Amino acid sequence: SDPNDLIGKPIVHASGYKQVTGEAIYCDDIPRINGELYLALILTSRSHAKILKIDPSKALKMEGVVKFYSAKDIPENRKWVGAIVHDEEVFISSEATSQGQPIGAIVAVDQATAKAAAKLVQVEYADIEPVIVTVEDAVAANSFFDSPMKLQHGDVDKSFAESDHVIEGEMRLGGQEHFYLETNAVLVVPKETDEIEIFSCTQDPCQLQKFTAQVLGITSNRVNVRVKRLGGGFGGKENKPRLMALPAAIAAHDLQRPVRCMLDRDEDMLITGGRHPFLCKYKVGFNKDGLIKGAKIELFNNGGYSRDFTPEVMERSIHHVVNAYRFPAVDITGWCCRTNLPSNTSFRAFGGPQGMIVAENIIWDISNYLGVEKTKIAEMNLVKNGHVMHYNQKLVHCTVERCWQQCLLQSDYDKRKREVIEFNKKNRYRKRGITVVPTMFGIGYTPAFMNQAGALVHIYVDGSVLITHAGTEMGQGLHTKMIQVASRALKVHPDKIHISETGTDKVPNTISTSASVSSDHNGMAVLNACNTIMERMADIIAEDPE
Repeated sequence: SDPNDLIGKPIVHASGYKQVTGEAIYCDDIPRINGELYLALILTSRSHAKILKIDPSKALKMEGVVKFYSAKDIPENRKWVGAIVHDEEVFISSEATSQGQPIGAIVAVDQATAKAAAKLVQVEYADIEPVIVTVEDAVAANSFFDSPMKLQHGDVDKSFAESDHVIEGEMRLGGQEHFYLETNAVLVVPKETDEIEIFSCTQDPCQLQKFTAQVLGITSNRVNVRVKRLGGGFGGKENKPRLMALPAAIAAHDLQRPVRCMLDRDEDMLITGGRHPFLCKYKVGFNKDGLIKGAKIELFNNGGYSRDFTPEVMERSIHHVVNAYRFPAVDITGWCCRTNLPSNTSFRAFGGPQGMIVAENIIWDISNYLGVEKTKIAEMNLVKNGHVMHYNQKLVHCTVERCWQQCLLQSDYDKRKREVIEFNKKNRYRKRGITVVPTMFGIGYTPAFMNQAGALVHIYVDGSVLITHAGTEMGQGLHTKMIQVASRALKVHPDKIHISETGTDKVPNTISTSASVSSDHNGMAVLNACNTIMERMADIIAEDPE
């Protein structure tokens, strides 16, 4: 075999040694630039209130404070941004709809001065009722984003009539904080002729490029977003980095000096939101053996003050609400709740877990109701080849049942369960549990056009290779995989291949690094670029294979 071909072989993470020794450069590790300023955000302190007055006078009197920015500094037609729908202001202008919304920013000569001055900015509020916090609050106040989502498959009423048993239940799922090791950070450096260079830890450089151009009133070709690496993301750095990057860009562009901002952990957790909490209600019909006939399911998610990705998360939850089980008939309704909390956003699996756990809870309820072993109920309801899912996709090459049997066999599940039962009989205070849970998750983006990527491959006269692709490295080893792909395609040793960073000036108009498909998308883009080069060099290689 080719020793240079490392596809499928265990290799060291491309920057692993740098990371464990502390040599890896993250956004806020970039050395200070001469004349650099620091930006601190002023955040709303009320959950729902009218903003009567913002007074920065005390802050501006502090030595070292350079300027205060607020909504007044952004033209009306430029100030609205958002993940899909532009329903968020860069700086809140008239009404606070959650604590932790940026209401202004102080720019000063250093971090300590900026943060101290930000605390001196006085904001007068007039509270507004109601303050909506929970899903139940939103339902009572009829506070939703748009109309409910509906997905129906089969005749649910008929399935209930033909069922031996019909039961109802509900469950709640709490939120989750991303808690990446590196909090959100940005460094914005103004250049000549309105050019702006942004060093960010975003998962979506092109979105940040687009909004920066919009807010500053310049074209995207003058904005270059550079991402060396992220200290974790998990979806939390897909849309949220703009919350501090855009104010920093406004200040840098206005003052013509570099501006830096890095959030403290408490600021980051307050501002950025997390996984969507869900309330799930269901009614399910099944026969005397436990075979599911149909279900009616209502999902409610807590979106926070703006849409962000809330409807898209709900859509994915609806698609995954039956998990790996066969539901011949379903009637699903999804409600996206608008509340007075920080907007929740994308998070690993993007609504999939909140949907799948509903099906799993239904299986448990049937098991408990009939007094039948849960694995038996689960097994009889697993999807099989040829089944049509509730979103009208026919399953081909379905391996769920085979995976299930193999998992039970290799884990020695039955034996281990007997041991757990015996242990629990003998121990009053210490208990053990065991179960097996199937999952079926659709990777990739629901809109087909988003499943794309790009790559730029340079080969230099000394034989070294430089690759830039659309994905961002956040610890998952994406750059390492791309080096493996290029190594095979170009037939060169990986040591000759280097990936420096992700940049919007190298690969434009890209999609965020998310949805568990970045290796597939960017890998194929790198492969395509390398194959193109090899085709061009075919005659030269034929003459001199070495």
